[in-house]
Amino acid sequence: MRFGNSQINLGMQIHAMKSYFPQLKYRRIKQRPTWIGCLRPTNESPVYQIKVEYSSRRPKVWVLSPTIDPNAPHRYLDKSLCLYYPKDRSWTRDKFIYKTIIPWVSEWLACYELWSITGIWYGPEAPHSKEKRDF
Repeated sequence: MRFGNSQINLGMQIHAMKSYFPQLKYRRIKQRPTWIGCLRPTNESPVYQIKVEYSSRRPKVWVLSPTIDPNAPHRYLDKSLCLYYPKDRSWTRDKFIYKTIIPWVSEWLACYELWSITGIWYGPEAPHSKEKRDF
């Protein structure tokens, strides 16, 4: 999405997140734009505290609490969530985090809850090697 001739900048991301997800509070941590706050994907779900870090490559998301099962699928080596297949360019810097990343986090959490009960991941999956990588 473009506004005039400019791409979505950090100020636009901050404003949009504050408008649509005010429970996610913005701050800079180690010079990185970061949002920390709570999400609850369903009425039956626990409240998850998440951290969204906005870097030059892509946003990265961690669940801070409650503790995620260490064997949970679809996470990178640094324990950030694998929300989409980076090579298909589902997320690019011309997209809002609140419209893409945050809904994907909610979907990941809902899939995680089902996985923890059934052992089956019901969300979309992209083909990849068994070796975990940090894109």
